[in-house]
Amino acid sequence: MKTGLRFVFAGILSFMLPTLAMAEGWPTKPLTVVVPYGPGGGVDVFTRPIAAKLSENLGQPVVVENRPGAGGIIGVRHAANSSADGYTLLSGGVHQPMAEGLYPDREYDLDKDFVPIALTASVPTVLVVTNKAPFKSVKELISYAKKHPGAVNYCSSGNGTSQHIVGESFKRLTGIDITHVPYRGTAAAMVDLIAGYCSLMFDGMGTSAPQIRGGKIRPLAVITQKRSTLFPDIPTVKEAGGPDMDATIWYGWWARRGTPQAIVEQLSKSIHAALQTPSVAETWKQQGAEVPDMPLSQLDSYVHSEIERWTKTVKELGISIG
Repeated sequence: MKTGLRFVFAGILSFMLPTLAMAEGWPTKPLTVVVPYGPGGGVDVFTRPIAAKLSENLGQPVVVENRPGAGGIIGVRHAANSSADGYTLLSGGVHQPMAEGLYPDREYDLDKDFVPIALTASVPTVLVVTNKAPFKSVKELISYAKKHPGAVNYCSSGNGTSQHIVGESFKRLTGIDITHVPYRGTAAAMVDLIAGYCSLMFDGMGTSAPQIRGGKIRPLAVITQKRSTLFPDIPTVKEAGGPDMDATIWYGWWARRGTPQAIVEQLSKSIHAALQTPSVAETWKQQGAEVPDMPLSQLDSYVHSEIERWTKTVKELGISIG
């Protein structure tokens, strides 16, 4: 019996030793963090400051690689095909659970192919309009849209993105007919919103905040249960005469499923250390962002619950892409 147990333990140890050795010497080369959206969008904005600090903490360069397209699918698929060694990471957010119900042929499974490392930020979604818009409140917007069905359009960073899904939810709950105009990324959509080519946008506060401060666009409401700490004068959508909605946007980082736990824990600790530095904390404050308080042990179940939540929402809205 004892001899048998020794063989079992020896087998387990022989399996674990290469993994432990890899984790102990990690990292020995530069890391890549894939952002599945274009530069200047919310995910990109909340990735680069962390990547810079992570480079300092780990002693290796952390290169941000933008791979936009297909609502984030192209970039996530690329990360899903990488090795489970901690050298290729994924930075995304709530957009990834949303995509699970939108793209049946995406060729990856967020639950099975990735392990979440950290939630890095949460920001309110804000309903912003071009300064040329004839409505100055949510109540006026709804009234105008009902009188002019199809005349109002809203831009988004692309089909199947959080901006698209929140826009369709708003349409359903208010009973208005507004037209979706998808763009290739938030930056491009914001340019046309400012120019007045589209009427409104359901954007993350992180990218809208500078434009609101500069007076280039006008905020009507935050799509959350409580007001933003950054712009306390902006009412919630319910306060402004709209539906009771909560579309808080969260951001996070993932590694490939199968990455040694020691590396996952080291990455998680290093990311949280980066989030506590004064420069990153100030950047988050200026973007109206908070750092979600969730331990590593709870991330898997949280992301899984988000996948279930948004898959159900997408099905109810009848949105189908690809």
